[in-house]
Amino acid sequence: MTNDKSVQQVIVADIGGTNARFAVATLDAGSRPTAGPRLIEHYAGYSCADFHDPLSLIQTYIDDCPIKNITTACFAVAGPADGTKAYLTNLGWNFDAAKLTGALMLENVIVANDFAALARSVTALDPNKTIPLHQPASPPVPGPMSVMGPGTGFGAAQILQKNEKVTVISTESGHSAFVPTGAMETKIWNMIRASMGRITVETLLSGIGILRIYRAICSLNDLTPLNYEPSTISQLAMEENDPICVATLNVFCTMLGGVASDIAMTHGAVGGVFLGGGILPKIANFVQHSEIVKSYLDKPPMEKYVEQIPLNLIVDPEAALIGAALLAEDAISESP
Repeated sequence: MTNDKSVQQVIVADIGGTNARFAVATLDAGSRPTAGPRLIEHYAGYSCADFHDPLSLIQTYIDDCPIKNITTACFAVAGPADGTKAYLTNLGWNFDAAKLTGALMLENVIVANDFAALARSVTALDPNKTIPLHQPASPPVPGPMSVMGPGTGFGAAQILQKNEKVTVISTESGHSAFVPTGAMETKIWNMIRASMGRITVETLLSGIGILRIYRAICSLNDLTPLNYEPSTISQLAMEENDPICVATLNVFCTMLGGVASDIAMTHGAVGGVFLGGGILPKIANFVQHSEIVKSYLDKPPMEKYVEQIPLNLIVDPEAALIGAALLAEDAISESP
C-alpha cells in the first residue's frame, strides 16, 4: 500500500466461481466509515469460464474500462483471503496482490473474501434494498452481525462496529457440517451422504446444492430427475410449474433458515443477520413466502435468544461492490 491517501477512484470487483462483476467506485475522502462510496459506475460482467486465470480477467476489464490510470483496486473473491492473497476455491485461482500490482501496473491491490466485502457493505446499505424477514419486538442491541448466503458456494462473514471503526472477519462457515432437522431434511441428508460422505453447509446450500436436493426428492418420490440446471429449478418453483421444484426450493429455504440461526448463535450476532449472495436476491419473493423464518426461530432451548436477532435479505445488486470500495477505503485510510 502506498502512502497516497488522495486516491478517489478504485476498481472494484466481485469475483465468484461462475461470474465476475467489475465497476469503478469513487470514494468520498474523509467520510464516516459507515458511509458508502459517492458513486459506482462503469459496470461490466464476465463469465469466469471464458478466462484461464484471474490476471487475464482483470486485464480485460482494465482494457474495457473508459477510465484510465486508476491506481487502486479491490478484488472480492469467493474463497479464503487475507488482504494480500486469496484462493478462489471453485476455480482453483490464486490471487496475489504483489504479483497483480506489478502485472497490472497498479500501485495498490487489496484482495478480500467476497462475503467480507458483502459484510462491509452492511453499514452503508440503502434500507430500501434490504427485505426484513424477521424483526424482533424490540430493537436489536448493538453487537456483532453475521452476513451469509449461497451462490456457487456458501459464504459467511462477521462484522463488528465500535466507535465508528468497522471490522470484518471472514469465516469458512460454509465448510462446517450440516445437521439436518426434521424428517425430510434427514431423508435427503442420508441419501446424499451415502454417495458423498461428509455433508457440509455448502453441499446443500449452493447452486449445486439445489440440484442435489432436487435429485434426492425425485428419488424419494420414485421419479426420474430431469436434466435441469439449478436456475431452472428455481424458476419453475417460483412459477409453481413443477411440484418437485417447489418442494426443492422449500427445503432449500428451510435448511437455510436453520443454518442462519446456527451461525448467528456461533457468532453471537445480536446485531442482526443479513442474507445475500448470488442466489437469494433472484428468488426473494419465494424466500419471503417460505418457512425460512419458522426454521430460523426453531432453536430450542435458545428460541428467546434467536428471536431477538433480526433476519434481513440483501437485494441490492451493488452490495458486494460497495463493500469492496469500503474495504479499499479502509486500507487507504489505515496505511502509514
